[in-house]
Amino acid sequence: MSPRQQVLDHEAAIALAQQNSALDAVATARARAAAEDAVAATRLARERKLHEDEARRALEQRTVTETAAAEAMKELVRTERQAAEAAGMRAQAEQKAMEAARSRLEAETELSKAKNDAREALRAEAEAKARRIEADERAAALAAARAEREARAAEAERLMLEGEQDALAALKERHFQESRARLMAEATVELRAATDKVREQAREVRFGTPEVESKPLDKILGRFSRKGAEGRSFPRDPDPSR
Repeated sequence: MSPRQQVLDHEAAIALAQQNSALDAVATARARAAAEDAVAATRLARERKLHEDEARRALEQRTVTETAAAEAMKELVRTERQAAEAAGMRAQAEQKAMEAARSRLEAETELSKAKNDAREALRAEAEAKARRIEADERAAALAAARAEREARAAEAERLMLEGEQDALAALKERHFQESRARLMAEATVELRAATDKVREQAREVRFGTPEVESKPLDKILGRFSRKGAEGRSFPRDPDPSR
């Protein structure tokens, strides 16, 4: 081998080594960029997981709160019914006591008429009756105040029940909107696939008249309209409070 050929081989080896070094540098840069992208994607995934966990915990807390509120309302209803039954029994007892008192008053009146000293007895009875009327007036005032408190409590319960019904209706509406959004996404994917297929067929077919068939867009829109009609045709659950 001549010296010139050796020099040329040496230069070719150097050029090849430089080319390999450049390729290694490019590969290293690409690997570094890929690693940085992976780190960024991992960070975003962790942040998303934290947000999802927080939302799940909030929903669980809300479920527990709603369950406790429902149990408290049931207990309040049972207590109110027991109080109403006790009030009815007390009213019956008061009616019997009033009848007994009326009978006693008639007997005392007859006795006072039969005796000569009826005036003193009548005066004592009148004083007792006045005291009883005063006591009855105080009892009536207390009963009216209690009735007003019960009415305010019933109004507060009604407002609370209406608020819960509104929240339930809003939750059902949210579920319906989410289902509708999923259907729209599916229709968009199918429409894109059908459009790509039509474009591919248009590139393949250059001559002749293709067979007449329904457009993919009409098929997808018809399918979407059927899905939407089926989603809206389901009746909503009846309100448990009614």
